[in-house]
Amino acid sequence: MIVYYNSEFPHKDDLKISPFDRAFLFADGVYEALRSYNQNLFRLDDHINRLKYSLNELSIPFSDFNSIEKIAKELVHKNNINSDFSFYIQISRGTSFPRSHHFTEDLIPNVFAFVKPVSDSTKQTSKGVSIVLVKDQRWLRCDIKSTSLLPAVMANQKAFSLGAFEAILYRDNFITEGSHTNFFAVKNNIIYTTPLSNNILDGVTRKVVLEICRQNQMKYYEELINVNDLRFYEEFFITGTTTEITPVVKIDDWIVNNGKPGQITRNIQKIFNIYTNSK
Repeated sequence: MIVYYNSEFPHKDDLKISPFDRAFLFADGVYEALRSYNQNLFRLDDHINRLKYSLNELSIPFSDFNSIEKIAKELVHKNNINSDFSFYIQISRGTSFPRSHHFTEDLIPNVFAFVKPVSDSTKQTSKGVSIVLVKDQRWLRCDIKSTSLLPAVMANQKAFSLGAFEAILYRDNFITEGSHTNFFAVKNNIIYTTPLSNNILDGVTRKVVLEICRQNQMKYYEELINVNDLRFYEEFFITGTTTEITPVVKIDDWIVNNGKPGQITRNIQKIFNIYTNSK
């Protein structure tokens, strides 16, 4: 696999990154994960705007946003990918020695990126998935897409070990989001999702779903969802860049809607698929 690192395109086995990179030592960096439809990066502007926000919040001085699409296309070409792909880009604050918690303003960010074909998720999106509820132990700036992901990793690992697809996190008994997804619930044909705050990421697919709701007269509320009230809802789904719109048919030991995806979820999936196929 050919990857990208600071204007060069080495093979992944030849890539050398300093152990004094602050992303390695302190998780001092940010990232974005995008995907393509018809080999065109989906909602690129939304991802770039979120990347700008994360960089600004952490005072990382990267500004070459015009290069991002070019990097992705070059990686697709060099890796001979002829299908839809996912694109990961990570920007660290830079390399500094000796190790120190504080940083100087003259550090030069390190940029790493790679692409890979998108995995087939037809089974999950058609049949639905199971999730488990896990206490949210992440830091209080989840609105920043930081590389500091260990609590999310451990939550997702717990889900994996239990045979579930995703861990849905809660704080003070209220749903925040998944370890790598946003969470939606449906009751009486009304769609609910957690409002934006420092506790959740402003998901791009989440944004698209709310656009679909507005454009198709689907009523929705952005309000907190109490874990103790989940059984009052009729259907659930999760969203993400590669997760797309995935129905939830089991929460912990509770089989939702007889184990079948809900009709509202199906309707949103259908509109989403039409939208992405046009890109």
